[in-house]
Amino acid sequence: MPQVRRSQRLSLVLDLLSREEETERAAFGEIQASIQIAENKLEELINFQQQYQAELKKSAGIDSSVRHLQNYHIFISRLGAAIEQQHQQLMLLRQRVDVQRKKWQLAYQKKSNMGDLITRCRNDEQVFEDKKFQREMDDAICRQARKAGLH
Repeated sequence: MPQVRRSQRLSLVLDLLSREEETERAAFGEIQASIQIAENKLEELINFQQQYQAELKKSAGIDSSVRHLQNYHIFISRLGAAIEQQHQQLMLLRQRVDVQRKKWQLAYQKKSNMGDLITRCRNDEQVFEDKKFQREMDDAICRQARKAGLH
């Protein structure tokens, strides 16, 4: 049974590390996409609040009922709470993306280190094979020289 080289055995580990790195990279990308969505939502809420504040200022000058103005204030207040909540969500997502970036970088580094180790193993194996071949060639030459000397 032929012996499995160390570099071949380590290649299996490299495959596993590559999958892990890909998973971490994908998770990082998903969180980044979530951040973009959250930022867009926050921007929409802020714009919406600004529009309603502008309308409230216009309404204040016009003959508006107190009830109507109160409703505007309540709605703008709720928008402010939604904006604050969206800010909090965005901060949490940014923290998650930082953690995920570190996980991805660690997985990438492990994969890279394993690739380097495999390269060194292959180089060592090639040197070993070259020396083995050279010994076999030297032995063959010596055997031929002995045979030629005996005849």
